[in-house]
Amino acid sequence: MSAYEQLLEYIDGLNIIDTHEHLPMEADRPKETDVLSEWLAHYFSSDLVSAGLSADALEIVRDSSRDLLKRWKIVEPYWHAARFTGYGRSLDLAACGLYGIDGVNGRTIGPLNEAFVAAREKGGHYKYVLKDKSRIALSIVDSDPDCDREFFASAVRLDEFICPVHRRDIVRVGLELDISVHSLDDWKEAMRRRLEQAFDHQGCVTLKCGLAYKRTLHFGKAGAAEAERDFNELFAEEHSPDKRGDIKIGKSFQDHMMHYLLGLADRRGLPFQFHTGIQEGSGNVIADANPVHLTNLFLEYENVKFDIFHMGYPYLMELSNLAKNFRNVFIDMCWGHIISPEAARRGLVEWLDAVPANKISAFGGDYAFVDGVYGHQKLARENVASALAQKVDEGVFDLDRARETAGWLFVDNPTRLFNLASRLKAARKGKGAKKRKKK
Repeated sequence: MSAYEQLLEYIDGLNIIDTHEHLPMEADRPKETDVLSEWLAHYFSSDLVSAGLSADALEIVRDSSRDLLKRWKIVEPYWHAARFTGYGRSLDLAACGLYGIDGVNGRTIGPLNEAFVAAREKGGHYKYVLKDKSRIALSIVDSDPDCDREFFASAVRLDEFICPVHRRDIVRVGLELDISVHSLDDWKEAMRRRLEQAFDHQGCVTLKCGLAYKRTLHFGKAGAAEAERDFNELFAEEHSPDKRGDIKIGKSFQDHMMHYLLGLADRRGLPFQFHTGIQEGSGNVIADANPVHLTNLFLEYENVKFDIFHMGYPYLMELSNLAKNFRNVFIDMCWGHIISPEAARRGLVEWLDAVPANKISAFGGDYAFVDGVYGHQKLARENVASALAQKVDEGVFDLDRARETAGWLFVDNPTRLFNLASRLKAARKGKGAKKRKKK
């Protein structure tokens, strides 16, 4: 057997950690759906639009109330064009590995949908996909503290404290946290309470920031007086609770609140996941999401463990430099293996030359539908096996070191970064699971 084959066999046997998902709980999955509707919820739909599918046509294709084969005819030429992107390959792998269907095409779309519907009716699909087929020990789900603990731990987002868009947001959050908000200090106290609630009472394991979709990731220092002036705009007459229309709060306020949040996280030594690089969907300002913009935060908040998402793609080498130079910066390959399998593989080869191997997490599915997770983890295992095999073939290290490194990337590194040891023990025993009732 080649080094690649031996490593893939070993990696396929690992029960891995999934650092990032957007999955609904199984009971909350959309009821009126089919395979086209669910599988085009995001990601591959962006490639279809890039290939030329119009937004109006995409909405028709996603509409499960319409005839499946007619919808397929609309999307087929664009699907064919994009089939071998990372997004497309992930879906072909899911069709084969989960449903025994040889890829997604005009000949298979009918049988694939029949198998998809049958699996939904049977139930227990999350266990089948995440545990039995994907061998995922635990996934970190974005912002669902009421998640099923057999499968998930939760991240918490406090983005709304940094970018509130209406006075109604202030009122609602105050009611939720039992505080009347009339000043910037009140709003800071609300943020502090929410963080404490998330980590001390709801069992969240990390903070998450997705603000790169809205603004630059450079958060400068801004004084309280500047921030208070921005904050007071939310109380202006034209922005009263009975008025419609959002506003974008000033950058000074946003920057000030991010630094306040990082101060809280720094005192507790919390991990903090940051979206960087490519943004989902069609059209955005990629330069806003360059991880280099975060450098001042890395320098100031030394006890915060910054988990930098999505390989920073396309800023892979910039992220390599940051992780090499800062002890509190970690590389997270979530989403990466489907953004570009080749970029993920080459990135890992380079990072293993430049960055200590205990600072890289190899996998996060980052899907909003569960079947995609299976295809993504297959690509991730293959990519890591390939990158490590290259090192073995070049004589950089031997197979034993390669196997050890694979265990770090898929299991040990994220377990340590997010303090998951006790969660994994509970999940294996099926204890402490919170299962949402079916609606």
